Amino acid sequence: MNLIKLALRSAITPWQRPSLFGSVGSGALPIPITTDFIPLDSHGNVMYTRDGNVNPHWLGLSNQMMQYWSYKFVAPLASVIDRIAEADTNGKLEFLYEDDTTIRNINKIPALSRIKALFKKPNPTQTWEEFNSQQVILSKIFGYCPVLALRPAGMDKSYTTSLWNLHPLIVKPEIQDVNLYDRPLKSVIKRWKYGYGGREYYFDNEDIILVKDGFIDAHEGTFLPKSKLEGLDFYVSNICASLEADNVLLKKKGPLGVFTHDPKPDVAGWEPMKPEMKQALQDDLSQYGLSWGQMQYVISKNPVRWEPMSFNLRDLMTKETARQGVDTICDRFGYPAELMSGKNATYENRSSAERYFYQNNIIPFSLRRMSSYNNFFELKDYKMILDYDHVSVLQEDILKSGQAMKSQADGLDVLWKAGLITFNQVQIELGNDTVEGMDIYYGEWLKTHGKEIAKLAQNVKQVVAPKDSGTKD
Repeated sequence: MNLIKLALRSAITPWQRPSLFGSVGSGALPIPITTDFIPLDSHGNVMYTRDGNVNPHWLGLSNQMMQYWSYKFVAPLASVIDRIAEADTNGKLEFLYEDDTTIRNINKIPALSRIKALFKKPNPTQTWEEFNSQQVILSKIFGYCPVLALRPAGMDKSYTTSLWNLHPLIVKPEIQDVNLYDRPLKSVIKRWKYGYGGREYYFDNEDIILVKDGFIDAHEGTFLPKSKLEGLDFYVSNICASLEADNVLLKKKGPLGVFTHDPKPDVAGWEPMKPEMKQALQDDLSQYGLSWGQMQYVISKNPVRWEPMSFNLRDLMTKETARQGVDTICDRFGYPAELMSGKNATYENRSSAERYFYQNNIIPFSLRRMSSYNNFFELKDYKMILDYDHVSVLQEDILKSGQAMKSQADGLDVLWKAGLITFNQVQIELGNDTVEGMDIYYGEWLKTHGKEIAKLAQNVKQVVAPKDSGTKD
């Protein structure tokens, strides 16, 4: 049994252990009943519709336990989060100088070399890809993910030996009073408590790298962000309810019709069926159905009439309800709905959606996340990023960017040589630093360097091409 189950079972009494999300949750992780769950039947179980319970209570996704269970049992929600994590893992770790130029040989910088080795194998049980995916998933579910960095006492943080993602369900922050006028300003989180098997362990906050996904701090003064699941209560609940309705209708369609007496004029008369006769008829009818071992046709010696009972299942609009929920989840997490399986988007639309996804979701989140690592390792002259330029859908944008840059450079060259702008104005437009003494126009520059250019051109003309050494046939 895994760590989370053991920790939670010890804290929850037997009478608090109903099944969650109907029969799917029975026998799984125990959960206390509250009025925030949806929907509760008269037996205290969730997601059932029997016994006339028509007043559901709605699922409260501000509760961390319910956030975890929603990810576990609501497949569309889990699909969106998992796809975000998979896309994020495409990033390649790079080290840059302050001016954003790439560090080509980090082996000359021992601290960066140690950090690179750490990220390649964050801990004995996980590769970087596994560690990264787990971190993204926890951040998306709970809004944040604390990461424990273990290092020898008294050593620089670049000597960190392992990194561990801590599950927000079982690791909680302890708050301390902070005076905002104190310098240096202390963190409002003093330490993190990990409780398991009746024992408590504590981690210093200075050994924690806090990765945040949410933007608004709303967790009881801890400055921890809200999960993006908060506010999706009705949409997640509606997906569960619509699938439950579909399942009930598939397994229990109710009566398909009624056999009644056919009152023909030539029949002498008829009398109502007795209870034992109805039971006998029901037993006979149980031989018929759509299974392989059942018969499909009824042969009767008495005149009977079949009265079908029909119901248009589309009137329930369960598919539309589920689709609305999925689209809203996609919007909340910044995942293009066009990439979901039910959209049937064209190749062009999918490619455009993927580029949008990387540029407006994956890359911004990776920058925020890697900033947390840069701050922790106290990298002042360097920084780490995750680079996604190699991703195929972004290559088209890189090509277009290069073409645009070439066109811009050609246009500035024309303006420069026409004497309309100075050399430094050209550099500013290209995003480069200006050069001292070069606030001059092309004509002025030629007066200084014209002889050098003429001499260079003369040398080029004097170059003689080598003779063809090939033999004639």
